[in-house]
Amino acid sequence: TLSGKARLVKYMSGTDAEVLEYTVAPGSAITKGTLKDISFPKDAVIGGLIRGSESYIAIGSTRIEPYDRVVVFALPHTVKDIDRLFR
Repeated sequence: TLSGKARLVKYMSGTDAEVLEYTVAPGSAITKGTLKDISFPKDAVIGGLIRGSESYIAIGSTRIEPYDRVVVFALPHTVKDIDRLFR
């Protein structure tokens, strides 16, 4: 079950992978450091984010901010752990 801040964008054809879009809640764990410092599930990856009207490719030095819209590619068993990072 996804949080109210997440929505399933698409199931990837031919795989179990999902594409999720999260709107980052203020104070969420994902905002506490750069992506390389966050413990993120190994079967998931942040592909990019939208901040205001700008789009960015996520890299290790990226810092996620409240209200960013973040695109995550993930296998289904990781979704609960990812969801916790964005609450």
